[in-house]
Amino acid sequence: MNPIAFAVPVFFVLILLELWVAHSRGANVYRLKDSLTSINVGIMSEFSKAIGGLISVVMYTLIADRFGAYTWDVSNPMTWISALLLYDFCYYWVHRTGHEINILWASHVVHHSSEEFNLSTALRQSSTGFLFRWIFYIPLALLGYPVKVFVVVGLIDFVYQYWVHTQLIGKLGWLEYVVVTPSNHRVHHGQNDYCIDKNYGGVFSIWDRMFGTYADERDDEKPVYGIRKPIESWNPLWANLHQFVQIWQQVKAAENWRHRLMYIFAKPSWTPEKEDATEVFDTNKFSRFDTPATLGLIRFAFVGTLLGSALLMVYFYLQTRLPQPLRVTYCVVMVLAIAGIGWRMTRARQVGESNAERGYGHA
Repeated sequence: MNPIAFAVPVFFVLILLELWVAHSRGANVYRLKDSLTSINVGIMSEFSKAIGGLISVVMYTLIADRFGAYTWDVSNPMTWISALLLYDFCYYWVHRTGHEINILWASHVVHHSSEEFNLSTALRQSSTGFLFRWIFYIPLALLGYPVKVFVVVGLIDFVYQYWVHTQLIGKLGWLEYVVVTPSNHRVHHGQNDYCIDKNYGGVFSIWDRMFGTYADERDDEKPVYGIRKPIESWNPLWANLHQFVQIWQQVKAAENWRHRLMYIFAKPSWTPEKEDATEVFDTNKFSRFDTPATLGLIRFAFVGTLLGSALLMVYFYLQTRLPQPLRVTYCVVMVLAIAGIGWRMTRARQVGESNAERGYGHA
């Protein structure tokens, strides 16, 4: 059974716990539509990985079996410690290039698309990341780390990053110098000028300090969360595809091949007019995306998200028993159903604007 299946219930319990603690403190860190979208993005990601996520494991196994330089003793703790350190070092570069190369940002941007920062935000994971990520872990395969070690340390790295997506935990003293904490990860999710392209570590913050990409959270300027070109949609499918669509449009409109390649491989902010374009962010002008919604629509989205979560757990349980065509069909249907929930919530904005223009008020 997929180990994430055991983590999912824990994730939801922790979300409820954070929500309760935030409410008891009078802190407003959740918005229902944003959180439902984050959860649906996570559900879509798991179904997408069920179709294509084996690519990384298959490629890793092929390279390790053919070119692995050493044989590692899996009973030796140093095998696991060294593998985790090397995995996290590789993750730093996965993450950094995911911000600095446009085609990779197109895959990663979904994780930053929430304008809130809470434990549900951690679930906003890419549905296309498996296409690129495996390339960065080739060093572990070349060193011969067994695929079991690769999968387990990867799971540790992934699960560790869940708890740092919270605003309820302050700075943690000397730990800030060693590991990723909620404070330095809040900086990573910020749109503020001092937050851009900072704090890429997964478990350890030492890589950012080594390579000059570390920034402390400022007490006098709290991070403003989200992306500078907001998607203005609750649709998890659009959240995964909008940057790819933009790149495609830019490439089609480009005047020459150099510009086409730059739109794909340069920084996301690159333009022919200003090759080192740096946009100044004014925190005072930022406003969060929202849409009108009836109580019926909220109930529909809430129940649909709960049902999608339950059907994901069912899939985790049944996947090894289902023939491949049925597994693919199950995943495709669920991806479309989850996208439908987000489309319906976003469409409420268009209906509300149309009704307002006719004098009917918001939906």
